[in-house]
Order: sequence, then structure tokens, then C-alpha cells
Amino acid sequence: MNITKESTGDLTAIIKLELKEEDYQDQVKKVLKDYQRKANIPGFRQGKVPFGMINKMYGKAVMAEEINKMVSDSLNQYIVDEKLDILGYPLPNTEKTTTVDFDNQKEFEFFFDIGLSPEFNLELNDKIKINYYDIEANDEVVEKYLGDLQSRHGKTTNPETVEEGDMVKGDFVELDENDKEVQGGINRAANVATSNLKLKTELKKFVGKKVGTTVKFNPLKATKDADNTALMLGITKEEAEKIENKFSFTITEISRKENAELNEEFFKMVYPQEEIKTEEELRVRIKKDAEVSFVAESDRQFMNNTVEKLVDLAKIDLPDEFMKRWIVENGQGKMTAEQVETQYESYSKSLRWQLIEAKLVKEFELQVGEEDVRNQIRSYFSTMQEKQDEEAEKRMNEIVDSIMKNQEEVKRIYDQLYDKKLLDLFKDKIKQVNKKIGYEEFVKLATQTN
Repeated sequence: MNITKESTGDLTAIIKLELKEEDYQDQVKKVLKDYQRKANIPGFRQGKVPFGMINKMYGKAVMAEEINKMVSDSLNQYIVDEKLDILGYPLPNTEKTTTVDFDNQKEFEFFFDIGLSPEFNLELNDKIKINYYDIEANDEVVEKYLGDLQSRHGKTTNPETVEEGDMVKGDFVELDENDKEVQGGINRAANVATSNLKLKTELKKFVGKKVGTTVKFNPLKATKDADNTALMLGITKEEAEKIENKFSFTITEISRKENAELNEEFFKMVYPQEEIKTEEELRVRIKKDAEVSFVAESDRQFMNNTVEKLVDLAKIDLPDEFMKRWIVENGQGKMTAEQVETQYESYSKSLRWQLIEAKLVKEFELQVGEEDVRNQIRSYFSTMQEKQDEEAEKRMNEIVDSIMKNQEEVKRIYDQLYDKKLLDLFKDKIKQVNKKIGYEEFVKLATQTN
């Protein structure tokens, strides 16, 4: 077999494979001999079928299969031997590769287009400056956190009358246009969260009502949400979307979640390990916790901004036309050439980042091993392991072993750990320009840039 490569552009080439009969005939004969040995054809003992008959029956198919195998294996080996750094995989060149005639041809030529990975220079240093946003928790954020804590640790009461925000339990009965019960219609007990009643006129029907009162309303119009209505009535979303009838709803119970009082008992409940005596001390601690929780968002934005900057600085050229064709063929009919054209800018940016990422991982020897993944999984369940005894360790290992069998989850953790290593690398090599920013302003900024 003869294999050659011809450049067709800065980042594209054609690989040509030439096969002569002596390249494949021995393998074809070997496979047919195996067929002959196993063949079970009426009139012949097993293994005694004439080779000529086997060749006539299977020769063409076997030759086609073996040639295809040989071409595929030889092409892949050539790429490895020649150390070709390609993008995607080779695509058959249908213009140069003529129609194959396995009945009459003895010699064959196959042509494949390849896209070559571009070379580029990229140095991480403090000349690259990226904003790092230190998100501050203002009074509004602290108030929200405090309200959530009060609600979470509050108590449920059963007031006499309904107020906005209450949960109302009762019995639904579907009504016809004459306000009579629909025979065979919906009839069930359910909860109505008054916070979900978006139509004010419908909400007013509930406010001030007592247990035993019957309210008539259309749940779909009241909530303006088919999913919510479906959940209340125990039907599908599609069925909920078609609801036109009113329902009677007889109130059987009113529940109200009252916020916990701001006292030392509450402070101890929220922060049992600390000596918080006043509301002001609590607010200071909440502010601190909120800002710690914002670090992950700051890191994510810093990472996104760094990726954008590096892709821009690297100025990586791609074999665009080859890649567009490859995306279409790799999609196996899921994407048209027109769709690829409209989405290619986003795809090419992603590919450029993948090339940069691979370069950095290699250059800085960033490694994530199985033990790293196992330790990460263990950290998720560290709170379960209150005792460091042998039995607890055994249970932990069983959990880890079970999760390690989930390839999708393991890949997600690998990616997460690589991202963390890249983040640490960027923080070490690139100059961070720290900027203080309020949370709402940060959300607005992140929404605009992502």
C-alpha cells in the first residue's frame, strides 16, 4: 500500500491511499477459508464446500469489507506515524475518489480530506489583566438572606381568615356553565398557594375567607400557569391548558408560615457554634457568609472573562470550510449546512478555547487522576462520616465505588477538577484587577457579558 499527503491549504491536506491486489488478497483469502471451514450448506459436509463456491457467494462482500478495514486502519496508523495533529477526523473526498467496482477492479485509490490543528503562541503573564469582581452584600441582600432564615426557621400557624401569602387547603369540584357539578369531572382535595394566584381579582376571592367558605374560580386564569394548574388538579399540562370551566373550592384548612422572631434563641438556632447576642451581630455574620457564597460566582465570571481574552489574544486560524463540512457530517443529519453557517462563529470560538485548554494542560502538566475524582466524591459526603471508624470508612468506599461506575458523572467531576486547576493557574499567572461591586450590579454585568 502506498500512502501520500498533499497540502491543499495552510491547514488542510489530502491523504491518498493506493491499494494493489497483493495488499489485500491474502487477508481476503484467509477470511474466505474461514468461511469455508464453518460453512454449513446442504449437499456438502461441513468444511467440505468447494472454495470456488464460497468465493462466488461471499468473495465480493468479503473483499469490500477487508479493503474498508485496511483503508481505515492504514489511514489512522499513517496519521499516528506522521504525527499529524488533526481536527475532527478525515472526511472522504468524493470528488477524487471514483466509484468503486469490486467486481472488476483490482487496484483502488482512496482520497481523504483532513483539517490540521493550527500552531499558535500564547504566554500567560501579568501583562494580561482581567477584572476580578469582589461582590459586596449590601443591606438589601442581607435583608433577603435574613428573611429566608426567618422563614426557614419559622413556625406554621392556622389563622381564622386567609391573607395573601397563605397556603389554603380545600376540595375542588368542577362546575358546568350553570355552576352545577360536572358528572365525572375533576373532584379532588388540593392545596392552593395564594402567592401563585397572579390574577388580582381571583386573589381577592380568597383574602378574608374562613374555613368552610366556598370560592368559585378558574384555576388556569387565576394562576396564568398551566404547570401549576396541572399540579393542583392532578391532570396533565395539556389538559390544564384547555380548562375553561370554573371550579368550586371549599376551604378546609388555612396555613401560614410565620417568621421566626429575632431573638437569642433564633441566633443560636442559625449559628449554634457562635455567641451572637444582637441583631446587628447577626447581620454582620450574614453579610460575611453571603460574600463567601458569592466567591464561586466571582470565580466563574473571572474564568469566563479570561477565556474570552485568551481566545482573542491567541488569534488562532482554523480550516473553516473543512470544519463546517465536518460538523455537518459528524451531526449525521441533525444539522444542515445552513444551520452550521449561522452557528459557526460560536462553534469556532469554542473550538479555539479547546485548543488553548489542551495546550495549557500539556504545558503546565495539569493532571487529574482517578484518586482525585474519588477524593472529590468523598468531599461531597464528608458530613455523613461523623465517625472515622472502620464501618464508616467501608460505607464511604461503597458510595464512592458506586458513583465511579457512572461514567457521565465521573466525566463531569473530571471536567470540574480540570476547570479548578485552570482557574488556579490563571489566578497565579494573570494579573487580577480587583473591583468591588454590588450583587445586583454584578448580576446585570454578568448577564450582559455571558
